[in-house]
Amino acid sequence: MSYSGLGYYQQQPPPKPKRTGLWIALSVLGVLVVAGGVVTAVLIGSGSDASAGGPTTTATSAQPEWTTARGSGLTYQVPPSWEESGDGFAGGTRLTGVWVSRPFECQGKQMVQAIVGSAQVTSSSTATLSQIGKAVANNGYTVDGTPPGVSEPVVTEADGRTTVVLAVEPKGVSACYAPKAEITLVAVELPGEEYGVLVLNVAQGGPHVAQGPSDEEADRIVGSVRVS
Repeated sequence: MSYSGLGYYQQQPPPKPKRTGLWIALSVLGVLVVAGGVVTAVLIGSGSDASAGGPTTTATSAQPEWTTARGSGLTYQVPPSWEESGDGFAGGTRLTGVWVSRPFECQGKQMVQAIVGSAQVTSSSTATLSQIGKAVANNGYTVDGTPPGVSEPVVTEADGRTTVVLAVEPKGVSACYAPKAEITLVAVELPGEEYGVLVLNVAQGGPHVAQGPSDEEADRIVGSVRVS
């Protein structure tokens, strides 16, 4: 099994040619093996055919569409440059529908700035969501055996969903890693008295911040969660 920067173990992911493990920025322990390729949908606008001797119409390309990810009874949107990864675990909780931001290289390592996945649980309590988030933080951002600092959860209840946000600060520094991270968990009720939970882990700041989602993109990912 390989240890992921999102803070969970992946079980025998399919090998991908010419792709080494991905490390999430900020975690010196987190190796993530990507199992899928980039999935991108592009809309291309085309002009109508010009008649002979008439003015020509120049075709323009629209912005790439976001990709719909699915896992744990949920759907959510990810940026078009993100790549699909294999399933894994955060502590004892299985994560499915895992996607990573565009990889980059730093000091010989393939790294990513953000990861999103989803889980299915029987409770949407703050304690349950915080436990998942802390497992992600501790396993993904422990530096030289020292776990990171994790803030008290910031909890909001709106539109039938519970959102928990944890601020993470590692106890070590590196030229490749960001100085902090934010883990957002969104619980949505599913049929059968269960809950689907989106888990978004974003390293913030640092020299490679442009490789991760902007604040607006992170908000869009979180706001796109729906029951599938």
